[in-house]
Amino acid sequence: MSDALTFMVVDDDQILVHSLARALRPLGKVAFSNDFNAVHHTAASARPRLMLIDIDLPLVTGVEIARRIRSNREMDSVYILMMTSHHSEAVLKQVAGVDVDGLLQKPIDLPALLTRVQAFLKEPRRGPGSAGLQGQHPG
Repeated sequence: MSDALTFMVVDDDQILVHSLARALRPLGKVAFSNDFNAVHHTAASARPRLMLIDIDLPLVTGVEIARRIRSNREMDSVYILMMTSHHSEAVLKQVAGVDVDGLLQKPIDLPALLTRVQAFLKEPRRGPGSAGLQGQHPG
């Protein structure tokens, strides 16, 4: 396994963070950040392959974090999966305006997540719009 960071988990639920880290660790190096206002800076220097970002965070939303990451063209190759416990079209609309690669409903289905992550890791992300939210709905 390389020393390069493969995954960054951004969530204020530490139980979920550790559960995701445990599940993802066999696939690569995992880090997490709870400095939500600075996650985009941390990600820009760490260069993860994939980020899992909760939508509902204190101080700043996960959608805003994703926007900040996408505003840095050097981060176009990072896959972003958003996570939410909400079951509404409003959440989908909120996320639809951001170039992310998927919306995961909590509680997270770990086997399905791992299958999806393994597919992402086999192929580099091709930049804006490469794997948007078309046809995905929470819940």
